Amino acid sequence: MGVDISKMSIDVAVICSSTMKISSALFSNDSDGFQKMKRWLKQQGNDCGEDILFCMEHTGIYTRNIVKYLLKRGCKVWLESSLHIKRSMGLVRGKTDKIDAERIAHFAFDHQREAKLIKLSHPTLNRLKDLMRTRVRLMKSLQSQTVAINELMRVDQKAGKEIERVSREAIAGMKKSLEKVESKMEELVTIDKNLRALYQLITSVKSVGKVLAIALIVYTDGFTRLLNSRKLACYCGVAPFEYRSGTSVYSAPGTSSFANGQLKHTLHMCAMNAVKCHQELRKYYLRKTEEGKSKMSALNAVRNKLLQRVVAVVKRGTPYIEKLD
Repeated sequence: MGVDISKMSIDVAVICSSTMKISSALFSNDSDGFQKMKRWLKQQGNDCGEDILFCMEHTGIYTRNIVKYLLKRGCKVWLESSLHIKRSMGLVRGKTDKIDAERIAHFAFDHQREAKLIKLSHPTLNRLKDLMRTRVRLMKSLQSQTVAINELMRVDQKAGKEIERVSREAIAGMKKSLEKVESKMEELVTIDKNLRALYQLITSVKSVGKVLAIALIVYTDGFTRLLNSRKLACYCGVAPFEYRSGTSVYSAPGTSSFANGQLKHTLHMCAMNAVKCHQELRKYYLRKTEEGKSKMSALNAVRNKLLQRVVAVVKRGTPYIEKLD
């Protein structure tokens, strides 16, 4: 079953594996719509159960309710990247929500052996994810406001001071909200026993701060997935890949743009701090530059080193112990 999700509605398309017949329908993206979808499936000779593979694209918060509904009923749910589905289709023309649902259904049927089923998310992880997104929005708003004021001050100091004065209350409010969000994130981690243990393990790694620790916990679903340093590095966009073909096409290994940008940025800031404040990692960074690597390449090696240590302590279940010279 392919499901195309939008803010207000869901388009569904079902392929029967025995007859290859495809049926389509449209429902509202709410509890009433889910119940109607269940009744419609019964009319098609199926039930919202484990005999159906539900495949849908990642569409942020709009998938949350239907995924929760399906998982509570024991259904098999596969969330796949929209880019992966699009590129698997080859050359296509036209686009409607109904057609998209049918294309997703065909994708699920053709690639069902590759299906990565998801589990019901821990409620605390969902709350942490929402708080993280709120933190990012606040940080962007705060940066946008302060940068605009500083740029205006450089050009016209009088006008800049006036804008700074009228914006002072708003900036103070955003800073206060940011503190509350970060405090709430730490509170949620502290309350949950398992998440608290993970948090303590991850932050035992030098230069890994609370923001990166919580982000890693959230995006790995409490390290129930991506428990491999190479896979995690790939997800964070810091794993280097070769680019060559034959004897004429070659470029130095580089990272891919298909990554979690927010996680990559947070990891980058931790690596920057590490090469400044952490003696061991600074020596490692300098050794890489002396070997002929560029500064960014050496810094990327530090980012990978941090992830390797995080994965190691989580797998081992004991805090990181720094080796003394």
